[in-house]
Amino acid sequence: MPAPQPSPDTQRLLAHLRGLVALTGPSGSEEDVIRAAHRAALPLADRVEVDAFGNVVAVREAADSGARRLILAAHLDEVGFRVRAVTLGGFLRLEKVGGTDDRILLAQRVHVRTEGGPLLGVIGTKSAHLLTDTDRARVVPQAELYVDVGARNAEEAAEMGIRVGDPVGFVGELAELGRGSGRFVAHALDDRAGAAVLLALLERYRDTPPPVTLIVAFTTQEEVGLRGATAVARAQQADVALALDMTAADDTPEFAAPHLRLGGGPTVKVMDFSTLAHPAVRRGLEAAAQARGLNVQPELLRGIGTDAGALQHAGRGIPAGAVSVANRSTHSPVEVLDLADLLGALELLDGFVQGLPGLDLRFVALDE
Repeated sequence: MPAPQPSPDTQRLLAHLRGLVALTGPSGSEEDVIRAAHRAALPLADRVEVDAFGNVVAVREAADSGARRLILAAHLDEVGFRVRAVTLGGFLRLEKVGGTDDRILLAQRVHVRTEGGPLLGVIGTKSAHLLTDTDRARVVPQAELYVDVGARNAEEAAEMGIRVGDPVGFVGELAELGRGSGRFVAHALDDRAGAAVLLALLERYRDTPPPVTLIVAFTTQEEVGLRGATAVARAQQADVALALDMTAADDTPEFAAPHLRLGGGPTVKVMDFSTLAHPAVRRGLEAAAQARGLNVQPELLRGIGTDAGALQHAGRGIPAGAVSVANRSTHSPVEVLDLADLLGALELLDGFVQGLPGLDLRFVALDE
């Protein structure tokens, strides 16, 4: 028998994701990703704007002008680097952008994004034959790392178009692990996967207006302090806000008691360091999950933050929460997620949108 064909949602989601993770866009240098998100959102929204921060804001109006307004946010930036210096020998020194782990940086392929396009480089490492016992017991700090782009000297690096300040990001195209696993690896799944889900959600309302106005924000500079989302919160009037992001799975052999698993369904945020999810938003998400027969995981993770932490300050303060997708090896070139969790997040968000007109958004019901 021929293999079953993937659903339209799956095809659209993977197509969006494959295009987004092919791009290099550390925080503050998301230009290529902004262009891609803007291009993808244009046919799916009533209007699409790019603000001074680079946030791409796509608005799909409800048929009723008095309908509630929902901000949905996913960030476009990734952790990465900037070129800090070029040595006389043509090697590049790096400055970190966002939270990368020094332990995993050696011997990684990277793209240096120049005005003339991306250049392939590698983060150099001593050959195994030259390591001392001290080398083997030591994590090389980021300040000592260098990128080899094949230049023989600083002049050749300049001729390649490399300048101090150029962004540098991991290389890692989208690919399925194993065969038929439904689990995919790439760099920058955090949070290009969230952006792909939001584009797939807009696809569902291409021909039929949603029951609430959707303000879909593809934000910038999340990895360095939720900066893009802060600008969105100040500019947009809304009744409720949701962030869609990745979160850290701990279902690998390093951990004895997993909290979040790949394939366990999308997560409903309870708390992290940036926000305590509004109870009404949690109730709405849990009701949507029940109505659509979705498995969801509660997420309590103090070591992470999302755009919800900024969006909750919109106006005089609005109900805010987050949906996350469990992700292994976060902030690395080999982030791993389960496609079923992404599709579950799409269904969960759509269910929340459908239920939002009748959702009681009060923090607590008070006796009269």
